Amino acid sequence: MLSSALVVFGLLSLPRDSVPSGARIAPNDNRRPAGRLRHGVLTVVLEARKGTWHPERAGPGLELEAFGEAGGALQIPGPLIRVHAGTEVRVSLRNTLERPLLVRGLHDRPVPQADSVELRPGETREIRFRPSTPGTYYYWGRTVDDRQGIGQSDDSQLLGPLIVDPPSGPAEDRVLVITTWIHPADTALPVGRRREALAINGLSWPHTEQLAYAVGDSVRWRVINGSVRIHPMHLHGFYFQVDSRGTATADTVYGPRERRLAVTEFMQPGTTMALRWSPTRPGNWLFHCHLIAHITPATRLQKVAHRAGDPASVGNHAVEGMAGLVIGIHVTARSGATAASPASGSRLLRLFAQKRLNHFGQAAGYGYVLQEGSTPPALDSIRIPGSPIVLRRDEPVEITVVNRMDELVTVHWHGIELDSYYDGVGDWSGGPAGTAAPIAPGDSFLVRFTPRRAGTFIYHTHEDETQQLASGLYGPLVVLGPGAVRDTMTDLVFLVGRGGPGPQAPALLNGSTAPAPLDWKVGTTYRLRLINIAPTDRERIALMADSSAQEWRAVAKDGADLLPEQATVRSANLLLGPGETYDFEFTPTAARDFSLVATVFNRTGTVGTIRVPIRVR
Repeated sequence: MLSSALVVFGLLSLPRDSVPSGARIAPNDNRRPAGRLRHGVLTVVLEARKGTWHPERAGPGLELEAFGEAGGALQIPGPLIRVHAGTEVRVSLRNTLERPLLVRGLHDRPVPQADSVELRPGETREIRFRPSTPGTYYYWGRTVDDRQGIGQSDDSQLLGPLIVDPPSGPAEDRVLVITTWIHPADTALPVGRRREALAINGLSWPHTEQLAYAVGDSVRWRVINGSVRIHPMHLHGFYFQVDSRGTATADTVYGPRERRLAVTEFMQPGTTMALRWSPTRPGNWLFHCHLIAHITPATRLQKVAHRAGDPASVGNHAVEGMAGLVIGIHVTARSGATAASPASGSRLLRLFAQKRLNHFGQAAGYGYVLQEGSTPPALDSIRIPGSPIVLRRDEPVEITVVNRMDELVTVHWHGIELDSYYDGVGDWSGGPAGTAAPIAPGDSFLVRFTPRRAGTFIYHTHEDETQQLASGLYGPLVVLGPGAVRDTMTDLVFLVGRGGPGPQAPALLNGSTAPAPLDWKVGTTYRLRLINIAPTDRERIALMADSSAQEWRAVAKDGADLLPEQATVRSANLLLGPGETYDFEFTPTAARDFSLVATVFNRTGTVGTIRVPIRVR
């Protein structure tokens, strides 16, 4: 469904053992269960073999180890094993590799972590088990290194889904398995220099499957993070309900009062989730990892030639400006549906995308700046983070985004339920009648939407994120309820981002490495709006008194209010992934000193620790 061709200017230097030589490994969309079911017994004949994986379809191949059914093609992810609870499973497993194979996950749950099967080269073993606990699981193999956990190199694709349905029958759902590969010599190298592949169901964007739905459909997905990397998974335009979270060995299925809404869900390595959502508006949408390093075209094995900021050199920004862990979604209108008319009496705002040269040393700084009054901001003025945008629920707004930079830009309204055309993904947002292009230098774009819920949101660029997002093109968006008045002394935003491009750039909290102290009052309730929009970083944020974490009350996640059963008092210590927002309330009961501590870290270690001193009197 994508028409833009890829323009190749060069290939990564692939490892010597990645020269294609084996049978081609097929991508597995997990729609056909493996094996044969007879008389209540599922029989599956699996083989571990070497083959050649092409995550970019016609692009370079990687010779890797993978699972396949005997007599069939190897698959990434491995063949789907899916049964009703109580069904006996018999797996005949053969190791055709030249080294020992350790396999885990082919067993009932719960089970001790040590449960595993080891096969010598050429050995065949039969494994029998009877899954009794419904859930989303997986099985995996290891052949290299210490063989603990999931692999990340030659054996990284030895992983397949294992789905146990309730006895009443399987749900209509899709299984999405995330896998990654990285050359073992490149783990410490920055993005763009390391040899890696990132895939969903065996393919990397823009070659991933395009999912099609109609307005009003009930959509159910099971997502498996079958990799050693974290993945905050973000859905554009809609909330999804989290129905379960789990691991390879246990799955917690939530009851009706335990389920919550999200637009971004942080997935640790080796974890799973089941979710459901229903599209309410037609158009093109995305589901993707919110780590910029996992969606940048710099990760491609086959490169695309274009010059940053030059619209004439790029055929389609959605195709050429992203890669990796992205799924495209197309939603069609129901027959007879009519498009909504633009709301009248809209609030009018003007938002300027600006750039200042040599702001971060020799690197430029960027910022979104709201016009205040009748005079536009100075040409090189920037704000990091961007100007806070405060809207009101059910009040329509029209925001004219003006690009004063010398490069393309967009604005994605993260978490806002709006029409696809205004979603902010250049050359993708929209539908059959047309898609919205990125905003060219000197041009503008009019965005229309009506916020449907009060909460904490983000707006940020969805164009050249490694440069623009890292260097300031992001800001907080707060939506208030009807009649509510925001007191900025008690309603506080704490937004973590980066101060410039590159892995050495400092972490910033509200644009600073050393924010000014705060003065709070005993008995006053403070609302803390926590936002992480750092390109590649997690943060652990805690409200501390001396060395002890305090307690706060959870209020909302991703702008959606929590149910009363979930809005509980808990330890003020939170792990926050990129693209997530959380709201908490805290009421100090005695005069003392506190500090809000944000520890920002990524896969290589701690980026920085930022403290906000708080004096309570």
